[in-house]
Amino acid sequence: MKSTFVKISAAAFSLFPVVALAHPGHDSMAFTSGLTHPITGIDHLIMLVAFGLLVGCLTITKKQKLGLLASALITLMVGLLAGSVFGLASGVELAIVASLFVVSLAIWQVFGASQRMVKLAVGFCIGMMFFHGYAHGVEAQGTLGQFSLGMAIGASALMVIGTQLGQALASRWMSVGVAAASSLFLMAA
Repeated sequence: MKSTFVKISAAAFSLFPVVALAHPGHDSMAFTSGLTHPITGIDHLIMLVAFGLLVGCLTITKKQKLGLLASALITLMVGLLAGSVFGLASGVELAIVASLFVVSLAIWQVFGASQRMVKLAVGFCIGMMFFHGYAHGVEAQGTLGQFSLGMAIGASALMVIGTQLGQALASRWMSVGVAAASSLFLMAA
């Protein structure tokens, strides 16, 4: 367990390439911008880590967990593409805020609801990733390909960290923590 935490921590710290990019000569910061955007956007950070917590709490195989994380990442990327093509759309920010509480409720459901309800909640959370991707697409800077690659790496790392934490701390009370963090985010915004 300790070695897993060390590996995850090392991976998380590697997401901050400030020192490596401190010298001149970089034509575009799109990759770095995409990499850090999920971390610096508190609403996206909460959703990605919370979705990982949700997946970590599920009593399914590792292969199924990877499938859920991949589905969420694909949905996020489809949203990114849609956001870059269509631009601003009303209701996206509201859907993002709602998603924070949906994932919180889904975590709670894992510990008491029927499997059918849990599957529905997980599917709904994956669908809500579209709106997070859409917002990223609207805000994308530089080359979209580089930005999306960076974002995919950053988002994946956050979801994997959340999954590891969810496996280690599996408790319905994590949902209260997610809801509290989401509420604090809303009060600060």
